[in-house]
Formats: sequence, C-alpha cells, structure tokens
Amino acid sequence: MQQIAAAAGVSVTTVSHTISGKRPVRPDTAERVRRLIEEFGYVPDSGAQRLKTGRSRIIGLAVPDVSHWYFGRIARGVEEAADELDYGVIVASTSNSDPRREKRYFNMLRTRLIDGLVYTASREMTPTEELVKLASKSPVVLADEAIPSLDGLPSVTSDNYVGAQDLGRHLASLGHTRAVILSGYAGLKSQIERVKGIRESFPNALVLYGDFELRSGYDLVSDLLAQDVRFTALFGCNDLMAIGAMQRLREAGIRVPEDVSVVGFDDVDMASVVTPGLTTVRQDMLEIGRRSGRLLIEGLEGRTELTSAGSVSLPVELVIRGSTATAPA
Repeated sequence: MQQIAAAAGVSVTTVSHTISGKRPVRPDTAERVRRLIEEFGYVPDSGAQRLKTGRSRIIGLAVPDVSHWYFGRIARGVEEAADELDYGVIVASTSNSDPRREKRYFNMLRTRLIDGLVYTASREMTPTEELVKLASKSPVVLADEAIPSLDGLPSVTSDNYVGAQDLGRHLASLGHTRAVILSGYAGLKSQIERVKGIRESFPNALVLYGDFELRSGYDLVSDLLAQDVRFTALFGCNDLMAIGAMQRLREAGIRVPEDVSVVGFDDVDMASVVTPGLTTVRQDMLEIGRRSGRLLIEGLEGRTELTSAGSVSLPVELVIRGSTATAPA
C-alpha cells in the first residue's frame, strides 16, 4: 500500500479508503489508485483484514454430499448470492452429518475463518451435539430442511406439504384409491410433510422408507411385488426413487401409466426425459441456496435478524407429464 501511495502521489490512507469504499475519494484519484493496484497485483491480506474488522467476508456451506446433483444446485445458489454481495464461500461435505467431519468444519466458524454457516441436514431431524453448540453462539441458516429442535434458527425450505397435497389430489381426481408411498429417510421433516400431504387424499396408503436413490425405489417395488401388494398409484418422495420404481414396474410387465400411475417430487433434469415423462412437483433448489446465502449475509451485516421469524417457505409447482392417467378398472 505504501508503494501504491508513493506511485500515485497520495497518502496510504487514501489508498485504504479507495479499497474499502468507507470514505469518499475523488474519482480521478480513485481511478489512478485502482490502475496502480492492478499493475502492482496488490491483494489485501485476509488475515490482516480479519484482525482489523473481525470479519473474513467468507461464509461456509455444509451439505451431506457436495457431489450429489441436488446439493450441488443448492451450493451453486449459495455461491451466486455470496458473489453478488462480495463474499466468498467454503463448501464442505459432511458425509451425511458425520460428527467428526462436522466438528472440523464448525471449528472454522468458531475461529472466525468463516463468518457464518449455511447448513443442510441429511438423515435425521435430531441435530448433532456439535451443531446444537454452534447454533447457540454463531450465525447459522438452515437450508432445505428445517430442524424443529433448532426452532430459533432461520430456515429456507420448500412447501413440501402443499406440493404433496397437490400430487395426492391429482391422483385422486384420476380415480385412484390404492396408493403406495416411497419415502426417503423417516426422520426428515420434508418427508414427514410429504407423507402427510399425500395421505390427505390416501389415508390408508402404505409407506415404505428408502434413501432417495434410484436403487432404493427399484428395490422397494421389488419387495412390493414379491409380497403381491396391489396398488394403482405410487408416490415417490423424490424423483430418483420414483424413476427407479418405474424401471422395476416396467421389468415386471406393469405399464406406467396404464396399470400404475407414478409421481415424484423435485423435478430433476431426468424427470422430463424418461419415458413416460414423470409427473412431479417442481421445487427450486437453486433459489433455496440463493435465499439461504442472502439471508445469512444480510444477518451478518445487521440488515436483518437471524431468527426463525426470518424463515422462508418457497412455493412449489405441480408438473403433470405422462406417468399419470385414469385408474384402471
């Protein structure tokens, strides 16, 4: 900074104000300083900034598996929001909330390497002990899954209950009366809400639990067929399980939708290209990430309070494709 100040013929304070924007600097002077900054390749020292301001301007994102399509979309949304607000993002994979990995990443927040955390739950609504400790002292926003025992934290989720209601009503309007529900992990609030929503139209629906993957849907339908369970409608609590179920039904000679109507939830890219196209509920994972990142940063900058009052439930949309039809006689 001293070299830049000398080359520009200004004080070090003027260079500092040009970089931070905290004090007005004459436009021609600021332009001259910025040009010299580019020439010198000057980059502010993040450690020094953190000591001076107590802030790193970096947030963390903890997801169960960053390589998964679903969580990758959320991560992209968080990064877009952070970039717009001039923050960086460190993305961490917790390996389905492994306590050891969580502690390692949570320590980044405790030591102020990051200013706050966007957290996405994986299997259960019961948070780890480390997360409970962290949430009591540090800025945390929950993305995709609300955790009831951390009800003081803000969250950004989809309206899972309404989406499942819409699917149930759609299937009921087609004359279906016997339905099977393939749910993800039983402890997640999103799954509880989706099962509840579909059961408004199908109170006696059989519920089986899987892990959200294609193979899970395939294997659960294999079990149903082996036990000769009769049904005309199948509700997958996510698209991948629904598509896996469709594959197994096809192998068994059961036609979709002539014999069984199948619906999913999420509207992943694959849902529109499988045959038949999958009727599903579209939720915006990218927007979940954007809103979560923006909510956290606005809280860090004092523009909003990070409490459950700031929680957001994003609307969803029923998308009807070829996998649903009138119930067979």
